[in-house]
Amino acid sequence: MRAPNVLIERLGLIVDWYKGMISDRTGRLAYTYDPERDLAVEDGSPIRDIASIWDVELVSGFLDRSDLRDLAQRSLEHYAGYLIARDGALVLDPLRLREPSSIAHSAFMLLAISDSALAEREAKVVRLAEGILRQQRRDGSYRVYFGGEEDEGLEFYPGEAMLALMRAHALVRDARSLTSVERGFAHYRDRFPAEAVDPELMVFHANWQSQYGAPLHAATQSEAIRSAVRDYVFSLHDHVLEARFYEEIERHPMRQATVEVASALEGLNDAYSIAKRERDADHLGSYERCIRIALAWLLRAQRLDHCTVRERGGFGHSLTQRTQRIDVTGHVASGFIKTAGNDLAG
Repeated sequence: MRAPNVLIERLGLIVDWYKGMISDRTGRLAYTYDPERDLAVEDGSPIRDIASIWDVELVSGFLDRSDLRDLAQRSLEHYAGYLIARDGALVLDPLRLREPSSIAHSAFMLLAISDSALAEREAKVVRLAEGILRQQRRDGSYRVYFGGEEDEGLEFYPGEAMLALMRAHALVRDARSLTSVERGFAHYRDRFPAEAVDPELMVFHANWQSQYGAPLHAATQSEAIRSAVRDYVFSLHDHVLEARFYEEIERHPMRQATVEVASALEGLNDAYSIAKRERDADHLGSYERCIRIALAWLLRAQRLDHCTVRERGGFGHSLTQRTQRIDVTGHVASGFIKTAGNDLAG
């Protein structure tokens, strides 16, 4: 399947935007760019910096382009220097990070390495996965931090970790990773039914649960788990639809935050892929309609005209707030790729 020309063009502009975000000082991506002051902030969030390596790899692979290869390799080698061994596992050193090391740091490092040409790639994936696996408690939950800090970000970080474990399972056929995700899914489904999720976090929670849920739905050998994943993912997105999130995008476009619309597009595409495997015509129809709404808003949000050279191709915080951040553009790029994969941009 060939992606629609509009998405090829827009993703190409994102590649150009990434090039403009490369710091002359570090050779890695700047964290934010304020076009109104022509000011870039180079260091701001290691976890988002690591995640952006994976974003760059995904876009480059999808477009079959190599012009960001040096950026990705240089950035990955930089953070590979942060890895420390713990009884056969690998984690990122909190002293080097200058923040507590978490399963989310390990998750994005694993994802970035899995799509890279880094030396001993598979061995590093296995050892990063091992670090995450050791964080799982008997009830299926995961301790978020490798130190003694209390858990936080439970709506996001475990989902990111389980996505990484699904990638480890796909890359090295690690059965323990799949079993861990099956247990983790059951715990977080029971802890966070749709009605119990903070409405302000629902779109983001639905996104990460769907991003690991779709490959879990495809990989599990248990029909009961497959059915439960389908029901849970659909319940989250149906809750978003019932809250009229997509109607608000259409009626009040100036009120929307780019990262929220992009996260909605990512997760809903994964839910759509489950509906395709299930041949669920009702969900296919309603999800397609909403995917098209989110896609149209994001195509409008991409900076094309009346902007700085460096700003072009990226995404501001909203239609009116022009400051750009690498993780926001990464969410959009992922959403575009998933939409093309579902053949929904034509």
